[in-house]
Order: sequence, then structure tokens, then C-alpha cells
Amino acid sequence: MSLSRRQFTQLSLAAALATVAAPSFAGSAERTGSLSGRQGYKVSGTVKVKKVDGKTKVVLGDDYLFDPSKNPPDIKIGFGNGGKYAKGSKIHDALTVKKGAATFEVPASIDTDKYNELYIYCEQFTVILAVAPLS
Repeated sequence: MSLSRRQFTQLSLAAALATVAAPSFAGSAERTGSLSGRQGYKVSGTVKVKKVDGKTKVVLGDDYLFDPSKNPPDIKIGFGNGGKYAKGSKIHDALTVKKGAATFEVPASIDTDKYNELYIYCEQFTVILAVAPLS
């Protein structure tokens, strides 16, 4: 089989566009972000989503701080896109850490490559408390 110059150029262009159009977060071994509070909550710090030995982990950095003046019930960590939390992306039963480093394993059923944001939220009242865009 031989390709004409025109066919070759079209295939090359299509391959180049497919590479450019692919999400930058897909398949990354590590993505990072900075938390910012929502709904009047002061939340800050660095987060990482890391893939190590076939497992994915969420790592809150040493600089992580959840508003010490607030105590919402039922705090969770999950994922989403475009400012919207994705139901079914919850990674644990309760976030009790309010300051400093912590690591959480992501269940194998959650494909973190599908998401570009990490959320801290109150599941009971469906309130987003903080968001970290991941890159």
C-alpha cells in the first residue's frame, strides 16, 4: 500500500491535532493544584494526585489548612470538572484532617484522569467548601 503525498499530509495533520487535542491531565503520573475556599470557607494549600505502583493517591501538602473557625459535618474529598463536582467520585468516608499533610488512597473504581479538579465538600448539605484545579 502506498500513500499519496496529499494522504500522507492529511494523516500527519490529523495525528498532530489528536495529540494537541488530548487532555493534558490524562495519564499523568502526578498532577498538582492549589486549594481555594468557597461558600465563605477559608481553605488553602497544595494538593497532589499521584499514581504510584498502580495505585492513585491524593496528597494534601504540609501547607494544607481548613478554616479552623468552621466545623461542617460530613466533609469529603472528590473530583469534578468545570466547577461541578462529579457524583460517585468520593474517595473516602470522612475528612477529619484540618491542618498539615495527609494522604488518601483513591478507590480503583475512580478514574482520576477523567477529572481536572479536586473538591473538598460537605456531602450532607451538598456544599462545595474548596476546589483545586489540577494540572
